[in-house]
Amino acid sequence: MKTVINFNYLSPLYTCLFIMTDDELDDFTINSDDGRAWLLQQMKTRFERYGAESRLRVVDALEYVLVSGSWLAHWRGIVPHAIPLDDVTDKENYVRDVFQVLAGRAPDPAFDVREIEFDHTVGRDGIDIRK
Repeated sequence: MKTVINFNYLSPLYTCLFIMTDDELDDFTINSDDGRAWLLQQMKTRFERYGAESRLRVVDALEYVLVSGSWLAHWRGIVPHAIPLDDVTDKENYVRDVFQVLAGRAPDPAFDVREIEFDHTVGRDGIDIRK
């Protein structure tokens, strides 16, 4: 059975950044330990509101890019580029940190990266993370 990957499920995890003022965004540093810890906690809090299917979509997407080594190829799907952030200096560790905080475990090297189907669909009303 194919695993469906839809990076659109990650975008709502960044709501805390979307609602920041320009000054707050200027003060936020994604590469600092404090900034990263704050963001990961915000993402985890948001993720806990996701339904089971939506959580699985997020975990599968992150696990896929980590096991396949394709975080650079899919970077635009992992971090929303509509938010003017500093460039993440260590992208692999950033994705690994996000995965470990949200999934509560390390990526499984046995994750089957061959049985993947990409779905970029966003419903008429956006992504329904309650499912």
